[in-house]
Amino acid sequence: MQAAPNTVDPSEVAKFEAMAAEWWDPKGKFKPLHMLNPCRLDYL
Repeated sequence: MQAAPNTVDPSEVAKFEAMAAEWWDPKGKFKPLHMLNPCRLDYL
C-alpha cells in the first residue's frame, strides 16, 4: 500500500497560523463572523 501524496500547501498553513490568534477574538477584525453565530445556531 502506498502512502497518499501530500496535498498540504505550506504557504496556506502559514497564512492560517498567522490569523489563528485573532480569529477567536470576538472584538477583532472577525467580529462580524462572531456576531452571526447566534443566528446560525438558531437556524440549526
